[in-house]
Amino acid sequence: MELDFQLGGGHTRELLLFYFRSQVLPLLRSLPRGAGRADILSATAELAQMLGWSAYDAGRHAAAQRYLTYGLRLARDAGDVLLGARLLANLSHQANYLGRYRDAVQLSRAAITTSTGTPAPATLAMLHAMEARALASLSDGPGAERALGRAEASLHQGGDADPAWINYFDPAELAGEAAHCFRDLGRGEETRHFAGLAIASDATPPRTRAFINMVTAAGAMQEGSLDEAVAAARSAIELAGPLQSSRYQRYVADFVQQVSAAYPRERHASELAELSDRASRSG
Repeated sequence: MELDFQLGGGHTRELLLFYFRSQVLPLLRSLPRGAGRADILSATAELAQMLGWSAYDAGRHAAAQRYLTYGLRLARDAGDVLLGARLLANLSHQANYLGRYRDAVQLSRAAITTSTGTPAPATLAMLHAMEARALASLSDGPGAERALGRAEASLHQGGDADPAWINYFDPAELAGEAAHCFRDLGRGEETRHFAGLAIASDATPPRTRAFINMVTAAGAMQEGSLDEAVAAARSAIELAGPLQSSRYQRYVADFVQQVSAAYPRERHASELAELSDRASRSG
């Protein structure tokens, strides 16, 4: 997971896939019934989740959906409610990215419903954030803000009942989700505010920082600050380094298209084309 955050799914997918096929699946097929089975099913489901996420980040969407769905099946067999909810949230994230916004809302709400009554505040906060992202894509500003409010309230409850895999979801991560929401709602001021909170820490992983810098660029564009927007995009690409992420490349391409459409004769046109080409080569 740490490698994925640092370098993107293009780096981690092949490593995970080899291990999954050569070591994990044979073990799973020979697994006897009895004590310990649920733990191994949960561990396999978590690995399938990481494999699905890395495939998604690398732009292999059919493979990502297969692994996420397989992981969901394993989590249910193991009785691991929270991991099942996480996999539904991943499927919601992917559906939203692919433009299937209503599916994304339904998947996020299914994840929330399955987790109701489980004392896991950080996990529930992440699930509400996924709902907010999908609602923002549907231009439902009030709905997205309510979902973000529920996420914030849940996260502030604290406690130690959450599984270890949700440790990454902290206030900065929630701020990043909020920045994405307000970008999609066309509210540049809020976008830049929450983007700043999301990357305030030096510990922000490179992929997250690259995404948020591109979100900042979009927010600056929405506010009419072209020079600031281009500077933020340039910073994102320079900081991305060896990042291999199809999603990141799309962020850059979408930004370039947005600027080119709004300012077709601007002096930044050639620079933006070069930025887009550099981002594509990084993958």
